[in-house]
Amino acid sequence: MAFDYKKEYKEYYMPKNTPCIIEIPEMNYIAVRGKGNPNEGNGAC
Repeated sequence: MAFDYKKEYKEYYMPKNTPCIIEIPEMNYIAVRGKGNPNEGNGAC
């Protein structure tokens, strides 16, 4: 099952009635880089 950040961290994703400064905790993430079109026969992955 996928992790739904908007449901788990509502305090970060839901707008407030008044502007305020919030501190976001450090989080891990994955970034995928590449070039070319992987859908083409000779495309790069």
